[in-house]
Amino acid sequence: MIRSRVPVLLCSAALLSACAGLSGAGSRVAAETSPPPAPPPVLTPYLDTLGKMSPGDTTRQQAELDATLAAAQQTRSSADTLRYALALGSAGHSSSNPVEARRLITELLASPNTLDATETAFANAYLREFDARVALYAELARQREESEQKLKSLDATADRRTDALAAENKQLKRKLAEAERKLEAVAEMERSLLEQAGEAAPEPERVPDTPPRR
Repeated sequence: MIRSRVPVLLCSAALLSACAGLSGAGSRVAAETSPPPAPPPVLTPYLDTLGKMSPGDTTRQQAELDATLAAAQQTRSSADTLRYALALGSAGHSSSNPVEARRLITELLASPNTLDATETAFANAYLREFDARVALYAELARQREESEQKLKSLDATADRRTDALAAENKQLKRKLAEAERKLEAVAEMERSLLEQAGEAAPEPERVPDTPPRR
């Protein structure tokens, strides 16, 4: 009787294990395909501003930047100041200024404000991003300045070499002219000596004619 129950028990255990595996796989698939959690409602205005500042439509970007600036100046509220800082510091538009955006958020967080914990964490996250961008821009500016200095140095070296070559060429021309003058003087001296030698040469003596013999 006991032996007859063993196969039944083994089959039952296998079925339970298979069901557990299918259940675990199903839960993993559901977790992977489920949509990400929605952001807290308090962040909706900021996300809306960042969406409107995304690249693609300069008119939309400028309108949102002007609107957030007007709201920040009118209400002076912490939320509107943060929205303007996010719009100003966002990348992808001609008026992007992460330096000023970083200053605004730094002053906002350092002073009494009405931001809750979620908004504060959100502001700190973008403050770190603006810090990184400012550091990157500073590094790019340094590299650009170094490149310009190297180009200027190369140009100056090329100019000095050109001047040196011009001076050397001028010196060679002067030496060549001097050598030609010396050669001409030697040739003139040789001609003069030849002329003098020709004038000083004695005329050959004439032998008198002898009368013919008879």
